[in-house]
Amino acid sequence: MKRNWDVIRELLIEVEALDQAQFEDLQYGAPSVSRNPEKAVHMVLLWKAGFVEGVDSSSDAGDAVIATGLTWAGHDLLETMRSKPVWDQVKKIAQEKGIELTFDAVKTLGRTAFAAIIGG
Repeated sequence: MKRNWDVIRELLIEVEALDQAQFEDLQYGAPSVSRNPEKAVHMVLLWKAGFVEGVDSSSDAGDAVIATGLTWAGHDLLETMRSKPVWDQVKKIAQEKGIELTFDAVKTLGRTAFAAIIGG
């Protein structure tokens, strides 16, 4: 499955909004048993990459994680992606320049997009 950056952005926003009572509701399980297989795969990727804190809840059905919060790096990444106008500009610049989105590219293009939006 190819990374879907819109799903990644959505997941980071969801995890940031967590409070202790919601942990049980944000279990992202194996794609075969998850309500949203794409979100499940991306949450596990974010957790393994160190952007999301969580508890490993993998089973024979596959990898799974219960998200408990964002790491420092996760907060930084979300700040780059949070603003819808900046995020739309990041995607537009990447498409126009033929740049594949990576975590580093998102952060770099985020600064460029922000500067373009504020007129710098």
